[in-house]
Amino acid sequence: MDKNIDFGTVADLYDVYVQWDVDVPFFRGLCEGVAGEVLELMCGTGRLSLPLLQSGVRLCCVDYSAEMLDVLRRRLGEEGLEAEVCEQDVRALDLGRAFELLLLPFHSLSEILAAEDRALALASLRRHLAPGGRLVVTLHNPAVQVPRLDGERRKICDRPIPGKEATLRVWSTARYRSEQGIGEAVQEYEVLDTEGRLVETRELRLRFAVIGREAFEREAAAAGLRVRRFWGDYAGGAFDPERSPAQIWELEAGG
Repeated sequence: MDKNIDFGTVADLYDVYVQWDVDVPFFRGLCEGVAGEVLELMCGTGRLSLPLLQSGVRLCCVDYSAEMLDVLRRRLGEEGLEAEVCEQDVRALDLGRAFELLLLPFHSLSEILAAEDRALALASLRRHLAPGGRLVVTLHNPAVQVPRLDGERRKICDRPIPGKEATLRVWSTARYRSEQGIGEAVQEYEVLDTEGRLVETRELRLRFAVIGREAFEREAAAAGLRVRRFWGDYAGGAFDPERSPAQIWELEAGG
């Protein structure tokens, strides 16, 4: 299957840029009481995986980027942690077993642009749910997300690169294609030396679906999933259609 976003081009710099951890306590709470393995989909380099493992959660980590998984394996070794790491596309997931809890965090499902491809993904996740199991999916709230996709170039960060005498600067320019229901972004990665001179540039192009509440609930139902709980933020707050930053879905197999 085709890959919408080639994260491999920035895998070695991804953790310098992405240091968001607001959702970690929320997912730790969801994992409490789960005796077996938890399945984390589209795990990347382990932004969420490592803190969950450090909390004693048993994880199976899945992503379709070999380069991102190479970074995850290195990080696991450095931290003395163990997890099963699988290179698979969530649309054709086949792990040969079911799980009590499946996590699809960081709004990652929106990276699957076509509704028919999301249907494949949700159906494959439904097949990996153990009886009574839960699937947690997070998405942006379009009412909050779309106004930010205004075409303005913004500096996202200036951060030191560990192990190097260099700084990573990231810029992002994002637009919304309303006729397609698609967001598009260009992230520019600039590596600067200690004198502030530009020594390397890279570019990552992102495309993501903007998925509303009613649309996703229809997609989930079509895959045989029903809503168990629904939140609007990582503190467990109720969803406010105009102001909540996220859609956080806890789904279970339908009857």
